[in-house]
Amino acid sequence: MDFDDQRAALVNAAHRLARRRLVIGTGGNLSIRVEDRVLVTPSGADLEHLTSDQLVVTDLDGAVVEDMRYTPTSELLLHLAIYRSTSANAVAHAHPVASIAVSNLVDELPAVHYTAALIGGAVRVAPHEIFGTQELTDAVAKALVEKTAALMRNHGSVAYGDSIETACERIELVEWLAEIYLRTAAVGAGAVLDQEQLVAVAIAAAQRGYSPISRR
Repeated sequence: MDFDDQRAALVNAAHRLARRRLVIGTGGNLSIRVEDRVLVTPSGADLEHLTSDQLVVTDLDGAVVEDMRYTPTSELLLHLAIYRSTSANAVAHAHPVASIAVSNLVDELPAVHYTAALIGGAVRVAPHEIFGTQELTDAVAKALVEKTAALMRNHGSVAYGDSIETACERIELVEWLAEIYLRTAAVGAGAVLDQEQLVAVAIAAAQRGYSPISRR
């Protein structure tokens, strides 16, 4: 199976997250599903300097199907669980500063801006669990029910989409919403949108073909 296009897209996405300071060092990981295979970043990879030859191919059970010297990210369980439970074609996990700060303060990032409607509304915070464990995977899967992004307490954020570009854009949107929340909370309680208002936004966006997230 030829993964050339997917390899290029994954490397570009990794560089994008690093360039925008949404990861640091070897933090963060990404993957793309291609039929019954998953192309994923390796364990210990510095996303800023990731190259296509470092990417690992696994099956949907996590077994490496192409011999190489690299091993899959320690968060592979999380990626595979998202592919099994959603329609995702790509998953991005990052360690953005504002997103982590919010995850340490609240159980849910409220809808502080109407664009939250486009990722399922308020963003749930999964409780802290050790990275790479089934416990973390289960906690995040619960936080992602009917959502396309979630926060992970004391850890970071995760998002999925039809493409790795969309998954990264959702990571960026959550980080932007987290920044708004922190600036608002520093002054006072602030206003948030309720579910009825979010539904109205989603309907209006669908009718007008509007999205702040690029279509790819």
